[in-house]
Amino acid sequence: MKTHIQKGIEKFYAKNFKEALFEFSLALNDDPKSSKARIGAFLCDLAMQHEEQALALFEYYLFNDEKGMENLENLIEEMISSIEKRSDNMRKTSKNDSLESRINLENGIKYEDFLALIQTRGSFKEAFEDIMFSTKVIISKKEDFVDFLAKLIENGFVDISLNYLETAITLFPSDEELLSLIKKIEK
Repeated sequence: MKTHIQKGIEKFYAKNFKEALFEFSLALNDDPKSSKARIGAFLCDLAMQHEEQALALFEYYLFNDEKGMENLENLIEEMISSIEKRSDNMRKTSKNDSLESRINLENGIKYEDFLALIQTRGSFKEAFEDIMFSTKVIISKKEDFVDFLAKLIENGFVDISLNYLETAITLFPSDEELLSLIKKIEK
């Protein structure tokens, strides 16, 4: 087991994180209670996304493990969790920012805002006619897209809905909801 841990440490320092993870996994297979193998595996996984933080935590872990620091494993696991949560939050913020910038760039509105406009105008047809030449409706969820197409069909915008459907069907040829909309148009 110690040879697997030692090989894992060497491969980690060589930045061969997948190979290091394999070695730590072998060590865990030999001794499932090995905290050094478990922390090594966690840090290998982290290193594939956050190399610098994982390297720093690895150094910190090995240094304090040699000194016999109490509750070290719990502390390292909390640090890993914190890094992952921060990364997830940044990814979500980045995704929202890119949607907002796209909306601004394309002179568009979110589908949710378009639904509010329908409420204000009193009908889908009036709201759509108000924006159809000047504003794009930005739809980020499939269910919203299907809902939008269904509303287009229901309100007599069959040609526009067909243009959208032709593109959508090429991307999702066996999607039941899209196929049912095409059948609805055929009737």
